[in-house]
Amino acid sequence: MDDVTNPDWAPTVNMGRGDDNEQDRQRAQEHHARATRRESMKADLIAAQASVALQDDTEQVNDFENFEPELQVHHQLHMETQTPVKETMDSSTQTELCAADITVLEAQADNNNKEIANARQEAAQIKFTQESFPKDDEKVKFYTGLPTFAILMLVFNYVEDKLPNRDSLTHFQQLLIILMKLRLAVPHEDLAYRFLVSDSTISRVFNTGIDALYCISKLIIWPEREVLLKTMPMQFRRTFGKRVAVIIDCFEVFCDRPTSLEARAQTWSNCKHHNTIKFLIGITPCGAVSFLSAAWGARGTDKTITLSSNFFDNLLPGDVILADPGFDIKDDAGFYGCQAEIHAFTRGKAQLSALDVENTRELAHLRIHVERVFGAVRQKFLFLGHTVPLEYMMTNSEIQVPKIDKIARICCALFNLNESIVP
Repeated sequence: MDDVTNPDWAPTVNMGRGDDNEQDRQRAQEHHARATRRESMKADLIAAQASVALQDDTEQVNDFENFEPELQVHHQLHMETQTPVKETMDSSTQTELCAADITVLEAQADNNNKEIANARQEAAQIKFTQESFPKDDEKVKFYTGLPTFAILMLVFNYVEDKLPNRDSLTHFQQLLIILMKLRLAVPHEDLAYRFLVSDSTISRVFNTGIDALYCISKLIIWPEREVLLKTMPMQFRRTFGKRVAVIIDCFEVFCDRPTSLEARAQTWSNCKHHNTIKFLIGITPCGAVSFLSAAWGARGTDKTITLSSNFFDNLLPGDVILADPGFDIKDDAGFYGCQAEIHAFTRGKAQLSALDVENTRELAHLRIHVERVFGAVRQKFLFLGHTVPLEYMMTNSEIQVPKIDKIARICCALFNLNESIVP
């Protein structure tokens, strides 16, 4: 007999204990009955689980038989190419492992999605787009030098077709790179980090973009006589009536030291103690830039630049020009029927007369606006306030107009889109 829990499994000997021996025998029989019931319940449970597993396998086979023929063929080809694997786990264990793998993959996918979202958010904060500026005119003014986002969009719509197509940058981002370079004079590396591109890409965008943006230099126009009369500030009317057409002066921009001795001599400024280039600028009485000459070396005199830049071709008989003593152009202005009002100076005199002092004070009070204008241009567009590289002053058979000429005209044209500094 193999049932060790049966009370008759081993013989017993009555050692004379009587009732105690009978009680032990009853307890052994009860223990055997309980063990037998447990074994029976365990067998029934195993049989039920086997029945459920068999039913699930049958349903899976039926579902597979209902698949389309193409799927069955694909499954057969897949099974033929797979190496047979010994089935050592039951279906419930395999299901648990598959569920665990799915959970791990879902967790990894969630982490990847979070990392991608964070990277996109960080990139959006660094890389400026068109959506970075609306309803924030102060941001537009700081980064572009233009007063409002509406004016920025006007400039963009005007030059968009002239900007080249690039995979890494949109047309709007290319315009931002050009304006930010002119406005803040930041290095190419800084812009490369901001827009997530290479330094060489920023250099190409700026060089080609200057040519495209040069079309807005049309904003530097000489106004008609009727426009001058309607926009003449009262302080000019009290002194010269409505005859002042332009206020002229020259402003200088630092440049790198040329390697050529001749170019080095032509650009040396004794006043600035640096190599510079010079522009003749003219503004209207209301403070808009109406004339800008090409770049000259610092050794060129104010009179030479004025006579060589076709400045007098814009004047009409009776116009008044306000200038400082460096412009000895009274005779030349008279040849065109104009009048040049220049500060009185004490050359050959002991002192100025009371009338000359009063006239000089009034003239200086009005002429100071031109210095305020080109000072504001250099302050608003810091590129002109820094030292210009020699490459922007080069010309050849392909480049007829130097880059610095285009840059200066673009900056003055953008300045005209701002509010006037003349009250």
